[in-house]
Amino acid sequence: MTKPVSVSVSSGVAISAKSTSTTTGDHVVVFNLAADGGTNNASLNVVSANTSFSACEVSGHEIGHGSLKISHVNPGPNPDSDANAAAISIDLQAGKAGGTAGQGIFLKSTTGGTSGKIVNYVDSTGVTIFALLPDGSLLLRPLDAPPAGTGAGLKICNVGGTLGVVDSTGTFTPLM
Repeated sequence: MTKPVSVSVSSGVAISAKSTSTTTGDHVVVFNLAADGGTNNASLNVVSANTSFSACEVSGHEIGHGSLKISHVNPGPNPDSDANAAAISIDLQAGKAGGTAGQGIFLKSTTGGTSGKIVNYVDSTGVTIFALLPDGSLLLRPLDAPPAGTGAGLKICNVGGTLGVVDSTGTFTPLM
């Protein structure tokens, strides 16, 4: 098929799909941009003019997975070929207003909170690098030695159980 599909309705659901398949790997809908289309070609573009609700809503009932999974795969030949890419990119645009007060990330439980980690970064070996815990505390993996300094600013880190700051020269200063 080479003609685009267009559906327009004045009310109600425009497109609805349902699958009762239990076969591993089956999906209700697959969008595949099967060519390197350029700098502004997306497989899925969700746009809404409704200022009263979200442009996209995802809900799920998972036990061991996320309701939304985003995977970034390095497309290049080198480990750093995708150094300027991100699994999630958020663009807070001013629009016609000349600025915005929109929040980049907003987390809220509408039904009673969580006892689980709010943010949890685990490396490929299963080691927790850092976690924001539900009581507001931040868990930092203990390092054997201070990391190298960076011109980008200070690094807050846990070196052998001591919380401290590493400056641009690589000097570690304990905070306690």
